[in-house]
Amino acid sequence: MLKKILIFVCVCVFLSANDEKFDDSIEFIRTLSQPESTQIESISDEKGEILATFSNLSLVKGESGIVMRDLEVYQALVGNMEIVEVDGTKAVGKFSKLTQLSQPYLPTPRLKAEVGDKVSFRNFNNKAFVIAPNEATYRHIIDKYGKIIDFINPDLLMGFLNSQGKHDPTDKRLIAACSEYAAGLVFIVGSKNLAIFSCGNMAMLKKYPFTPLNSESFQAPFYTRAKFEGGGSLTYLFASKKSRQYYQYYDIMIGDLIDEKAKK
Repeated sequence: MLKKILIFVCVCVFLSANDEKFDDSIEFIRTLSQPESTQIESISDEKGEILATFSNLSLVKGESGIVMRDLEVYQALVGNMEIVEVDGTKAVGKFSKLTQLSQPYLPTPRLKAEVGDKVSFRNFNNKAFVIAPNEATYRHIIDKYGKIIDFINPDLLMGFLNSQGKHDPTDKRLIAACSEYAAGLVFIVGSKNLAIFSCGNMAMLKKYPFTPLNSESFQAPFYTRAKFEGGGSLTYLFASKKSRQYYQYYDIMIGDLIDEKAKK
């Protein structure tokens, strides 16, 4: 009986400690879920890169937005804008060709950002994917942030990877999956941190100390109810499967572990 009481107390202390760490992130996540629009005030061309300056209320370095322009009868999508610097009430963004909301079967306007263009951020940040090692950790995150963010079922992310004949959720594939399901954020649980990424470019916006529940138990490439081993396809057979080492793979993605092979 005493042993059961001690185990219960330990679990409660563990959950309480994680809750305290998570509480620091609640307001940040709530801010990220609120769309913010601004207007380009100045443009500069530095070594072929178009940089725009505009006012900001709560923008974070790494966030990706969409540049729009009001024309005579409609509003045109001009391109993407990634925040590269935040200084007080001003922010600087790097302009790039449109990837979010792109329409491959329609003519692509060859436009560049101009003074007066509108830049809209966080349009899809109310939806997110969660990459967690097991169900207990996944449920804990959902319970904590579920009132702020609409989390997309991880089965859909697994299904997307399977449709591509892939196993590892690389930056490129996560960006594509987010575009497919109109998600703006990706939450990734590593061995000691919870990291929040912008889905448009997979830039890490913030990470918080967090210890996974039942950390010795993990599912690769992440927790999901879907089971798939390629269906015998050659594409899947030869696809990278580094994420079978769950913590090593995601700790490298989060930046908590150096990829020694990549350095060679």
